[in-house]
Amino acid sequence: MTWTASTPKDQLVEFVRLRERIDDLSRALLASATPVFGTVSLSTPNVDASPELAFIRTASWLYSHYKEAGRVGVKFLMDRPAVQSLPEVRAHERLVHALRTWSQHTINPAPGNHDRGILKTCTDWFEEACAVLLPSSDEDWGRALSVLLADSCAFVSQLAKQVEDIRADDARSQICQQWEDRIARDWPAYRFHEIVSTVANDMGRNTVDPVALFRRSENEIRRVLRITKDSDLEFAARQCIERVLLTEISKLLPITGRDIIDTLGVEPGRRVGELLQEARKIYEEDHCTRDQLIERLAPLTGLD
Repeated sequence: MTWTASTPKDQLVEFVRLRERIDDLSRALLASATPVFGTVSLSTPNVDASPELAFIRTASWLYSHYKEAGRVGVKFLMDRPAVQSLPEVRAHERLVHALRTWSQHTINPAPGNHDRGILKTCTDWFEEACAVLLPSSDEDWGRALSVLLADSCAFVSQLAKQVEDIRADDARSQICQQWEDRIARDWPAYRFHEIVSTVANDMGRNTVDPVALFRRSENEIRRVLRITKDSDLEFAARQCIERVLLTEISKLLPITGRDIIDTLGVEPGRRVGELLQEARKIYEEDHCTRDQLIERLAPLTGLD
């Protein structure tokens, strides 16, 4: 992707102009008047600041547009057949995700680790953008910032084209209905938290943290809501959350190695681990209580 704005500030202004154009178009096109991006809470980066800081903040700002504020609209437009044939568009979205992770989190690029792919995505792009594996000088960072902003302008320009194409499409009403359906299924997190809390209480698991459980399983739960044909979305969400909760519960034994040591009198060591493995087998066959599990383990200790 290439863009011709001359400076990072010009490129940033162009990105904002295109973003607002997309929002205006989608508001006019959709019956719900829903913008693709709407409000982005992260402040606009100061591209005149230190080039390194400006680059890092810009990567996070773009991530907020693509993956947070524009989570539904951007994905819907990227799923359009015309975009599927443009690998550079999808590559830019993946790059921004990788750059944000690389710059904001501690990663472990060991062989076989997912983080290794993130590092490679970033270093391959840096090498192409500014001829270094990782930027170190202001010149490197400044060049990387300029290329990133140029790519982002080309990206949102392509999104704007997709909205224009939908407006002119003979199947416009059907496409817009599909888009509206995606929007209707994109619930705010607090709504899922409420269902998790209800399901956990109904199952007698009052200690479950609904926010933490949803955070761990958000992608799976949202995916189910996107693809389900059931018109009762709350029912579908509850089914998925029940399945997630049952899976989480099945992973947790009601006892620990300390219970085996303190209650069954087993000395710390390998035998404690072996008994925990036996406890896992028993518990997977029958989700018994803590006391019942200890009682069934007792004959296996070899202690009188």
